[in-house]
Amino acid sequence: MTEIYNATNERKEQARRLVKDFLQENNTSILKLAKLLNEKYGRSASAPNIMNKLSRSSFKVTELMDIAELFDYELKFVQKNSIEQNNKVDS
Repeated sequence: MTEIYNATNERKEQARRLVKDFLQENNTSILKLAKLLNEKYGRSASAPNIMNKLSRSSFKVTELMDIAELFDYELKFVQKNSIEQNNKVDS
């Protein structure tokens, strides 16, 4: 039987912080996010539902993609090396 993956508390906190920071940078509350998701995707997202997903760090990748799309962003994987090298150049 395959063992179920359980993210570490540190990883869950990183995910929570990622979403919270993104919403803050886009001047959006959980309530507004729920309304936008309902309007654009016809999804029955409620503020309590989003808060639960945030507290558990249990967003699906497709949900995060939808959230990013609302604000004209996209999700993509970026090699850590390139980020670290760019930060050194910027410093």
